Amino acid sequence: MRCNRPDCGRGDIDGSGFCAECDREPLPPDRPGDVGRPAVPAPGAGTGVAPVRPDPWYGLDLVDSGDVPEAPDRAFHPGEPVAEDHRFCPNPACGRPVGRGHDGVPGRAAGFCTHCGTRFDFTQPDGLTIAGRYAVRRVLGSGAYGAAYLAHDPNLDTHVVLKALNRSVAATALNERNALVGLRHDSIVRILGYEPEGPHLVLEYVPGAPLSARDGDRLETLLAHGIRVLQALDYLHARGLLHCDVKPLNIIRYPEEGPAGPLDRVRLIDFGAVRSRDRDTGPVVAYTRGYAPPEGDPEHARPTPGFDLFGLGMTLREVCRRHGGDRAAPGVDSLMLLLERATDPAVPRRRFVTARQFGEQLSGVVRQIVAAPPTYRQVTRASALFGSMTEPLDGGLGAARPLGHWIRAEVTGGAELSMPAPFGVPEPGDIAAALPAPLSDPDDPVPAGVGAALAESRLALRRRDAAAADRALARAGLPDWHWLHRWYAGLVALGRGDARTASGHVAEVRRSLPGELVPQLALGLCAEYHGGPDDLEVARSHYRTVFATTPALGAAAFGLARVDLLAGRRAEAVATAERLAGEFRHEQQARVAAVRLLVTALTGPGCTPPTPEDLERARAAAAGLDVDDAAAAGLRAEIACAEFLHDRDRLRLSEAVRALRAHAPTAAGYVALVDLANRLRPPLTRGWSRRRTGLGRSRFRRAPGTLGS
Repeated sequence: MRCNRPDCGRGDIDGSGFCAECDREPLPPDRPGDVGRPAVPAPGAGTGVAPVRPDPWYGLDLVDSGDVPEAPDRAFHPGEPVAEDHRFCPNPACGRPVGRGHDGVPGRAAGFCTHCGTRFDFTQPDGLTIAGRYAVRRVLGSGAYGAAYLAHDPNLDTHVVLKALNRSVAATALNERNALVGLRHDSIVRILGYEPEGPHLVLEYVPGAPLSARDGDRLETLLAHGIRVLQALDYLHARGLLHCDVKPLNIIRYPEEGPAGPLDRVRLIDFGAVRSRDRDTGPVVAYTRGYAPPEGDPEHARPTPGFDLFGLGMTLREVCRRHGGDRAAPGVDSLMLLLERATDPAVPRRRFVTARQFGEQLSGVVRQIVAAPPTYRQVTRASALFGSMTEPLDGGLGAARPLGHWIRAEVTGGAELSMPAPFGVPEPGDIAAALPAPLSDPDDPVPAGVGAALAESRLALRRRDAAAADRALARAGLPDWHWLHRWYAGLVALGRGDARTASGHVAEVRRSLPGELVPQLALGLCAEYHGGPDDLEVARSHYRTVFATTPALGAAAFGLARVDLLAGRRAEAVATAERLAGEFRHEQQARVAAVRLLVTALTGPGCTPPTPEDLERARAAAAGLDVDDAAAAGLRAEIACAEFLHDRDRLRLSEAVRALRAHAPTAAGYVALVDLANRLRPPLTRGWSRRRTGLGRSRFRRAPGTLGS
């Protein structure tokens, strides 16, 4: 059988299925015209995503380029010999292959030709010319796909990289050469051409070094490089191509000159294993173990973009290893969860399916990292997977104490008032109803029937019917590992008042969506509701991350203030409320919360009563609030209660309570407030006398300094 390739057509096909002349597989008989045809994108690739997930790469805008270190040139191995395929006798009259290995034994790099006795030395590539054009300067390396040479192209008067391809990938490279030459992306090495001799891919030379962490590299800088590689993969995948060998050695980090100076950039190189999703339907045969999914994974039989995304996940694990030791550091725990999902060996379907899906979560992790010191950079951005949150879930902190508390209050010894807690943790059912509804993942949409069942479950939760919500979730038929199932299962558990079970479900959601803030907020609310000392610290950690990342999500700020006050950190709690007041949506509630936090006295370890300075700040802040008369009277009464702890002035407290009676909703409430004010009056003192009035009635006269009825 003869080779049917138009650029060959003369070689015989050997027993292994390759042409003895061009060393490539023949074209399929029914597709001879495919040679040179541009690659066809995979069906549906890159469509329907942009309008819903417009910018999953926003994390790049949060990272400063900073100081760009001097990038070393790509590694040069002086002792690296010329590849065996390029070893021929230097005698022009002979020119036969020399230095070739056999039976698994490598050939000699230096010696004498067995045919004519001419000495050869291929320990250095000097003098080697490929395709009669490219003068090899040195060996850059060699691997499973062949050798890579740095060569000079006299036609362009520039250095290029020649990537020699072995038999297992030569056919793919030829089929895709036109598509590869057409690639234009800032984070993909430019592929300049293809040489049948070898064969070789001719690539742009990028003077840099394989991606690695340098001394002084900040974590967000390394993750920004990950986002750039994801952009490149998204570009590649949209054209129906897979790289199939994403690893640190194939990502070159280099300084790029920009208008304002050098920039720290990366480029994806080495397309020796590239394949088309449309044409190449067989299993992956060329890949780097350790950066590819495990053996037996579905990606090996029929690779998808997930094959490349797995490789990038393993790459980021290696590059960010020195930063991953302290999971308490800002964003580090989220990063580790992200990489666990990207490289999950047990549930392949749980891994990321598109570069944009991966990029959305990676940008979210960067957002959490840079919000912490020393950067303090924040960005308000609508979530791609969760709707907006309309309820502040302030637990009553953002409004004056309910009037019913005063109506039902009792006076204990010493004229101190016994009332319910001034504010508290939102009830689980309220949390379930207030947490935002998930949106459809543009890269992993659910069938219409599933969406309808989830919507029904959500509606039942808002009606406080947890049983109906659970039945609707069961009809959705989502697998247990899917984050949507876990989210709704957590909401159902909250609807039943079971915050412990809800925490377990929401924790799984966070494992899948570590760049999202809503699951962390939900975990904080569940932990605060549990109420143990360790639980409160967990809640504080989640609240701090969410609030530091985006103050606009006010529920985290209110929760953080509650937890801090309970732990005796009044100043921190007030500062949180005052910072939240800078958000227009929560300004009024946050300013009310600041007043209440200044005057609230709680009992518990570390809790101390408000100081005179706190009371002075509260009075000044309350005077500037734009609230209705009832709220203003309630805040004045709370301030009077706090002042009473210092001056024991029962008259002032009584008058503050009496002022509330005008806002009583019922006559019974009015009477209860008047009675409470009377019980708070100072005790009567001696010095009363009786005198007759002109009408013959007795009248009491109060001695100075006492309060009459």
